[in-house]
Amino acid sequence: MAGEHAGAGSAYPRAVRSAPGAATAVPVLLYHDVTDEPGDPYAVDHATFLRHMRAVAASGRDPLTVDHYADALAGRAPMPSRPVLVTFDDGYPEFPRAVDSLARAGVAAATVYVTTGEAGTPGRVRWADLAALPEWVQVGAHSRTHPQLDVLPRSRLLDEVAGSRDDVEQRLARPCTSFAYPHGHHDRSVRSAVVEAGFASACGVKNALSHPHDDVFAIARVTITRTTGDDELAQYLEGTGAPIAWKRERLRTKGFRYYRRARSRVGAHA
Repeated sequence: MAGEHAGAGSAYPRAVRSAPGAATAVPVLLYHDVTDEPGDPYAVDHATFLRHMRAVAASGRDPLTVDHYADALAGRAPMPSRPVLVTFDDGYPEFPRAVDSLARAGVAAATVYVTTGEAGTPGRVRWADLAALPEWVQVGAHSRTHPQLDVLPRSRLLDEVAGSRDDVEQRLARPCTSFAYPHGHHDRSVRSAVVEAGFASACGVKNALSHPHDDVFAIARVTITRTTGDDELAQYLEGTGAPIAWKRERLRTKGFRYYRRARSRVGAHA
């Protein structure tokens, strides 16, 4: 079954479980916009991005798409000794130029998660540009409208999750097998919707380093912003500079969800 964790009879059984650390840490880098336009603190300029990708290429790590990494996490494929992943959320108009920088640096694996209801609108990537991407760029879904999924009613949640997968597959005529939670927000019901929609993996955020025993439906990522320095990136590539992803949801995450749900109820009755 897609997304099922490895167990007895897996083609590639997991290694004996040990405490994850720098030696086994997997940096899953999360970018948003790559542009020279000022203003967005989450955007990285093109020269910096190219420099980052050259550092990735020089790190000796194996670049993977999320699909390939998820297969290894689930025991469907062997886990490379030192993986690295480059991911993008939302889908911005200059993404094709970022792909050119990936190719120039020799990093031939990346994954972009598209907010499908915004694709083709001003300030977002065009569907035609997504269709023209090389095969080594995986296109995943990032919902239709980028809401906080864990505060939505069930019907809206299913539309955002399954609908975004349908959008990608219908527009691009290619499988859409991975999902990224908007804002990183998810709970059991959101995860269940992702599994029911047929996705084989999902990315969260956590701002932590992934590892070979990470949750295939909550893969940890570290956010790269305009202020991320070369030394900080180097630490991530060395398997340090951020905590190793934890398994259980933290209390503060639950508390923030209750707060957001309360606000959404107040807003609905205002």
